[in-house]
Amino acid sequence: MAFDARGRVLASAQEPFAYRLFEHPTLPLVRGCDLAADAFWAVLARCTHRTVAALPSDARVRGVIATSQREGCVFLDRDGAVLYAGPNIDARAVLEGMDLEQRVGGARLHAITGHAPPYIFPAARYLWFRTQPAADRLASVLMLNDWITYRLSGERTAEHSSASESLLYDVRARSWSGEMLDAVSMVRAMLPPLHDAGTVAGRVTDAAARATGLDAGTPVFVGGADTEMALLGSGTWQTGAAGAVMGTTMPLQVVTDRPVLDPAGSLWTSAFVLPELWVLESNAGDTGGAYRWLLELFFGATDAAAHAAAEQALADVPPEPQQVVCHLGPVVFDLAHMNPFHPAGLLFRFPLLDLDRPQRGPVLRAFLDSIAYAVRGNWEQIVAIAGEPAVLRLSGGMTRVRALPGLVATVLGRPVEVASVPESASLGCAVLGAVAAGLHGSVADAVAAMTSARRVEPDGSLQAAFGDGYTRWRNAQQALRAWTV
Repeated sequence: MAFDARGRVLASAQEPFAYRLFEHPTLPLVRGCDLAADAFWAVLARCTHRTVAALPSDARVRGVIATSQREGCVFLDRDGAVLYAGPNIDARAVLEGMDLEQRVGGARLHAITGHAPPYIFPAARYLWFRTQPAADRLASVLMLNDWITYRLSGERTAEHSSASESLLYDVRARSWSGEMLDAVSMVRAMLPPLHDAGTVAGRVTDAAARATGLDAGTPVFVGGADTEMALLGSGTWQTGAAGAVMGTTMPLQVVTDRPVLDPAGSLWTSAFVLPELWVLESNAGDTGGAYRWLLELFFGATDAAAHAAAEQALADVPPEPQQVVCHLGPVVFDLAHMNPFHPAGLLFRFPLLDLDRPQRGPVLRAFLDSIAYAVRGNWEQIVAIAGEPAVLRLSGGMTRVRALPGLVATVLGRPVEVASVPESASLGCAVLGAVAAGLHGSVADAVAAMTSARRVEPDGSLQAAFGDGYTRWRNAQQALRAWTV
């Protein structure tokens, strides 16, 4: 995506991309995911090339900056060749993660890194990679956005919010953790130096220029993790402000001026993309991803026509809570008692389909209800630890679903704000890039000029009914937690 100094989208391009999935060799219910690095870079380069080509004739690219999903990582040899690349959902190292948790202890892991358990983090994948034939060639461990920066500039760098997702980072000290490096027997030189997001990493190389259409020599700025970038891009960046990024998953974060750790170990703490700020996170899990799956089931696609058909189906549903209780993805974050094997589904009233045969609209609405309930459950967890945030601002692609922001406000019983640009992670990158390029004098100036939001009020006439619906949803969720497969 390309933005101007006022936060307006000038051009964008996207392509689908898929991972290679495979079964874990000894755990039949666990899957690994490979990220084909060359193919991934080719997609990014083509999208960048098309975006640059679509810019107005008088536009000049002042800089480029990358964000990516969290926990994704890439291992390189000394020459920069990729030895391993995996997305955030690659669970191939779950056994190594379990061993690490036993050796260090879950409480100690959380106290150092702000994160636990360690099953999908790069620290566990590093332990797995040490058993592979190419282990002796490993020279660098990069988070996914740092690898994109490397492909653009040739510079190996790291950034604090992304490093927070490695399980190798001391979240209190905002530095790599010597204790965690010792725990996984990693040489410190394998990790690049840490830099603040928005600082200059290098310049676009000739090879990257040929691939992307960017001018060689264009400044490359250090980018950060997608969720924290999305908070900034929604205008959520000052202490006490909170945001819910309603994308494929739905993290909720509140910005803090010190590292606030959950004593129970159920929530995450990370460095923010701005210096001397942190975030406390709860997470509603699979929301946008599950919604896309429902669209595929009901309408056979996830394109604009499918979204329009879903909106029409939703428009015919009365605005009260649905009798279908939906547990298809959204959850209340609880890492201290994580159980990946509890069932999910739709719960119908008795007697089942003899009397009630819900159509697509009510099922979709029940799913949206579950998202709103999950927002409230995760919001309550954040409030219990960090106090009442001043405002909750929503961003991400799911804010385009017309009924959802109002549902969230009603279930919470308080107004929410909705960011004007759903692609807030990209806009957060642009905010920092605009400051680094000298287009704005400060982050405060850039946020004021480039972001905006609309206010959505709760429906007071429905708050009591949705309060009852929330109680039913939480009770059903607790019952499902007791089941395993």
